[in-house]
Amino acid sequence: MIWLDLAGGTRCRPGPVGQVMAAGIPMADISRADILRLGEAALAISFDKFSDGRGFTVARHVREALAFEGPLVATGHVIPDQADYLRRCGFTHVETDLRHAAQWRRSLALTPPAMQHVLGSPRARYRLSGHGP
Repeated sequence: MIWLDLAGGTRCRPGPVGQVMAAGIPMADISRADILRLGEAALAISFDKFSDGRGFTVARHVREALAFEGPLVATGHVIPDQADYLRRCGFTHVETDLRHAAQWRRSLALTPPAMQHVLGSPRARYRLSGHGP
C-alpha cells in the first residue's frame, strides 16, 4: 500500500500514523486531547465501505471543530471517484494499492484543488455557527 497526496497525486512514503479511527466513530468519542496526543503523526480514518459517508463527517469534525492540522489519511474502501470530496473534507492523503494510483491521479486531475482554502474561509460553517475563531 502507498499514500497518494491528494493535493497533487504524488506518491508518498507512508508516515507514522498516531491513530486509526473507524468512519462510524461517534463525534462525542473524539476529544481535542486525542488530537493533541497525535503530535506530528497522521490521523487515519478507515472506511468500511465506499458508500458509507460517515468518514467524511469525521474528517470535517476533526479539521473544523478540533482544529487538527496534521496529515489526515483515508484508508479502507475509498474509490477514485471520491477524490475531490475527500480533499474538500480535509483529507490530505489516501492509502491505496500501487495498481490504482493512475486512476486516483486521473480523478484528482479532473477536479483541481479549490482556489481558496475552504476551512479558512470566513464563510465556513464552523465560523457561522460560532465555534470557530
